[in-house]
Amino acid sequence: MTFTERYTWAGLAISIVVFVAYWTVVIVRAVTDGLPLVDVGWQGPMLWSLILGGGLYAVVMLVLWLRVRGEAHTDARDREIERYAETTGAGILGLAVLATLVMLALDAPVFWTATVLFVGAFLGSLASMGVALAAYREGL
Repeated sequence: MTFTERYTWAGLAISIVVFVAYWTVVIVRAVTDGLPLVDVGWQGPMLWSLILGGGLYAVVMLVLWLRVRGEAHTDARDREIERYAETTGAGILGLAVLATLVMLALDAPVFWTATVLFVGAFLGSLASMGVALAAYREGL
């Protein structure tokens, strides 16, 4: 397993755990407080999920990088797979950004606007990682 494939697997695991944790906190708050999702305190959990998820990913990346220092981290195949995967995820993220801009123009509630961007970014990264991991297993 190459370095790039390893950190892609790590990113997938971290993304899923952080995404599920965020939604668990928000839904539990909504249920226990008897509030609709729009009225739940979602800002703190979203910021913490972004900070902790990004920080954890950086630490895992550093640990993986230190384990293979002195070796080649990527090759031409890794770069091709990464470019192919990023293209896939960028399309989904682009749709999420477009939807967010439309929602902002229509003065939609901030919770739903932020949620569309958050979920769209997650789905875009999930698609990128899925395409990359499939390419590592089955080839381009």
